[in-house]
Amino acid sequence: MIIRNFNHLVLLGFALALVSCAKPEIKTPEPPQHVEIKSKPVKMPPKLKKLGKSIGIGLDEFYTLQQSGNVLIYDVRVPNFYAIDHIPGALNWPHDKYEEQVQMRDIEIQTAQAAGKKVVLYCFSMTCAEARNVARKLALRDYEVYVLTMGIDTWREAGLPLIKAGE
Repeated sequence: MIIRNFNHLVLLGFALALVSCAKPEIKTPEPPQHVEIKSKPVKMPPKLKKLGKSIGIGLDEFYTLQQSGNVLIYDVRVPNFYAIDHIPGALNWPHDKYEEQVQMRDIEIQTAQAAGKKVVLYCFSMTCAEARNVARKLALRDYEVYVLTMGIDTWREAGLPLIKAGE
């Protein structure tokens, strides 16, 4: 009986030893001492969907439109340059006055497009971004607008008519 109890005792000790070896000690990691917390960039939904479009137009096509009168033309250069010379029929809508005039121009554009007219913007030349910038903003307002890609400089070089200061 003692031997049997001794065997049980040995087996019990052996079992306890196995159980204690089988359980790994779980250590919780210590937080780093100097961690800089940065927030993730927030992705904002777009405020306006791109609805309309802005299309480049060449001199020949623009000249035909201008001669037909089937176009609303905006010269987006500042008033001083518009006063020096501009394409006949062009209205001055300076790019730096876009926000101030957009409500008034909305009415003109809607009226023109309802009558089947195209809306064309121009500035100095192909390197001048002002007409493209205004066109992009108008496209966001759901208008289809055209940009005279080569600007008034090409119109001038072609010898086409201009309204000059004092005329």
